[in-house]
Amino acid sequence: MSDMQLLQGAAYDVQSLTSLKGELNKSPEQGLRQVTQQLEATFVEMMLKSMRSALPQDGMFSSDQTRMMTSMYDQQIAQDLAQKGLGFGEMMYQQLTRDQSPSSPAQGAFMPLNEQDLQSLPPFALEQMVRRFAPAMGDALASPFKQIKSLSLNSSNFINQLIEPAKNASEKSGISHFLILAQAALESGWGKREILTAEGKTSHNLFGIKAGKNWQGPVTNIMTTEVINGKTIKMRDDFRVYGSYEEAISDYISLLTENPRYKDVKHAATPEIAARRLHKAGYATDPGYSDKLITLINQIRGSGSVANTSASRAIQAYNIDLNDIF
Repeated sequence: MSDMQLLQGAAYDVQSLTSLKGELNKSPEQGLRQVTQQLEATFVEMMLKSMRSALPQDGMFSSDQTRMMTSMYDQQIAQDLAQKGLGFGEMMYQQLTRDQSPSSPAQGAFMPLNEQDLQSLPPFALEQMVRRFAPAMGDALASPFKQIKSLSLNSSNFINQLIEPAKNASEKSGISHFLILAQAALESGWGKREILTAEGKTSHNLFGIKAGKNWQGPVTNIMTTEVINGKTIKMRDDFRVYGSYEEAISDYISLLTENPRYKDVKHAATPEIAARRLHKAGYATDPGYSDKLITLINQIRGSGSVANTSASRAIQAYNIDLNDIF
């Protein structure tokens, strides 16, 4: 008997439940999918019951018989909705069968770390993966996994403005776009403390890159803060001026990939490790520079859009199906 045949029976048909039990005994995996679909129907029925309870209960034609028929009608609607599938049943099935997959590594088994997978994980999941599969690496992968604050509107606008250029640069260079965005945010104060030219215009220098003797482009001379021998010192220095943020990102990538002192940054397994290596190579004199970068990396990573999650799609499907029925 197919899944649809089991679910197309009347909601109050006891024999369909008996058939479901028999199918579960014969084929546990197939039966599990049918059970999760039935649970989805039960969930929808509960929602409909909650909706009914918000309406007036005692009308002119209200009686025990009408209430019973309404309840049976709601059960049938829930069963019909479950035939189409709202997504909840499939989500439960995937959750219940995930640990039974033969591709899942056994507890304590070795599994190589994949950089792309690591960068897609939220910080706390990343920490758990590192502890489980790479305990021998010690503190090399450690980073300050603190509570992540949500980005402000101005910070979100800053990220939205740079996200595409940063991703494009990341694809070409191998430098994580999380590191690019975090360093731009740290050096420019989320765009609020950009380096200005003598005319008061932005230099587009988001990364605080100094001019240096090999720079042939325009410069701006500003007051900057350095930490030398443990002492904070104010001094003036020349910084590079760019025509756009894209040009600034491109020059930043060239600096990290072409300067031998930063050769280990590109090959870092995670943006957090890249931040440690960048600081160790002497990019900045602030002793807490890498910690600040890692905090921003985690904050930016945790601010991703959730508008396209499975739960959101299931809710949209639920609303569409209800509109079709009523």
